[in-house]
Amino acid sequence: MTALALLPELTRSFFSLWALLLCVVGIFAAALSVRQKQFGFAALSLFPLCCAYLLWQVLFDLHLAGLAECAALSRLLGSLPWLCWPTALAALTAAAAPLLVRIIRNGKRSITPAAVKLCLDQMPCGVCCWHDNGRVLFSNICMNRLCVALTGSPLLNGNSFYDRTSGGILTVDGRVWRFACRDMTFDGERLHEMIASDITTEYAKTQALEQDKAELSRLKRRLQEYSLIMEDAVRRQEILQAKVNIHDEMNRLMLSTMAAEKDDTQALNRIFSLWEQNALLLCMQADDTQDQKAVTRVHELADALGIGLIWSGDVPPALTEKQRALFFTAAQEAVINAAKHAEAKTLEIAFTEDETTLCCDFINGGNVTAGDVNFVGGLANLALLAGEQGAFIRAKADKAFTLSLHFPKNG
Repeated sequence: MTALALLPELTRSFFSLWALLLCVVGIFAAALSVRQKQFGFAALSLFPLCCAYLLWQVLFDLHLAGLAECAALSRLLGSLPWLCWPTALAALTAAAAPLLVRIIRNGKRSITPAAVKLCLDQMPCGVCCWHDNGRVLFSNICMNRLCVALTGSPLLNGNSFYDRTSGGILTVDGRVWRFACRDMTFDGERLHEMIASDITTEYAKTQALEQDKAELSRLKRRLQEYSLIMEDAVRRQEILQAKVNIHDEMNRLMLSTMAAEKDDTQALNRIFSLWEQNALLLCMQADDTQDQKAVTRVHELADALGIGLIWSGDVPPALTEKQRALFFTAAQEAVINAAKHAEAKTLEIAFTEDETTLCCDFINGGNVTAGDVNFVGGLANLALLAGEQGAFIRAKADKAFTLSLHFPKNG
């Protein structure tokens, strides 16, 4: 059978091209295996690569020097029957092709670094990981884009980028991003991880919720003011009705006095007694009637909650009508707090004053926890109402809980 060296140059060139293609396939399979960190497949890829390279080198040597002057190995292999060469190349092709297919399929079906990188690049959030010295271990496309938008340069140092995003929530290209960073340990090495999440929708809803909350607080204050106005209007209506009743009674008494006989002593005494009662009511209707009703309401509330009221004095007459209304509102709030938070049995109401301020103290000694008092709920509303009148409240929690309402004497 004809030896390989005696074949036409064109036929040997075809074998050379075949061997060269096998070398390229082997190099590609080995590089792809190393990238996938499949070192076993990389070692297997070296076998067809080395064999194909050896055949290609022999053919190249025969082409340059001929059979007589080539190397001994080249003369040996070149003297073999030509049919052995396509058989060997076909065998190498049969070994390399399935191996390459297996490596490519493994890259598509297995979790490899390339697959992880591809997945991270497709995520809508930014991901970045770096060492203590700032050297970036990996980052996806989204994080790189955010870094360029914020710093004007690529993401090369994780520590510098972390300092730039220390605010936590930043606006980038009209979108709101939240940057969260945490430390972790991987293979005994300390790493830093940062995740950037797009919270534009959530942030807008939060802002809208804050605005709605502020609007509700404003409406609540308006309703409280309206309630106080209504109470004041009802009080004024009651006073007006009392004045009308007293006026009618005075007219009746005048007619009765004019019609009474001067010699009827008993009738005159009865009429004079009615005159005296109506005169007292006329003097007291503007102040005592209102205070008495308010005091009655406070006592009814205290009795319902099982609290005994201890008055250390009368309501100061220097208080205006609005200040009295605020005082009784504070008294009701003090009764409720004493029962709700301190489980108190008694509440003392005391009054003190100096040259500039008149102070109303509400003191209960129930289960009191010493410390700062937060003005929330009813206390916050009471402080708001006091501020509208130029007054202010203070609360102190020590051995007893003291709620103080201060009225300036200068108005």
